[in-house]
Amino acid sequence: MPVSHALTGRERDGFTIVEVLVALVLLAVALLGVAGSSALAVRVTGTALRERRAVQRGADRLAWLRAQGCAAARSGSATDAELALDERWTTSPTPNGVTLIDEVVRWRTTRGTRTVLLRSAILC
Repeated sequence: MPVSHALTGRERDGFTIVEVLVALVLLAVALLGVAGSSALAVRVTGTALRERRAVQRGADRLAWLRAQGCAAARSGSATDAELALDERWTTSPTPNGVTLIDEVVRWRTTRGTRTVLLRSAILC
């Protein structure tokens, strides 16, 4: 016996208000997810940029110290207020003709201070 799905009264055309509201809620949740992901991406990109600047500053300092040679390589420090970077480098001559260099670069973030340590050596 076939089942009849006849509508009583008018034929159904379009969407009900409930269907429209459910679609709007789903769209709002999706847009909030996209906004949250975008905010996270911006924060991570900014953190990576500051870390890259710190590492580049340290690498530049090590190259400068190597270019000066063993006799002129001395421990020291520097601050870059514009990039909010603090540097400290120490040189340690060894008896076998090698000067070891430790370069520490610090920068401030909203969650505290971050540090990167670079090590190198100069052959004398």
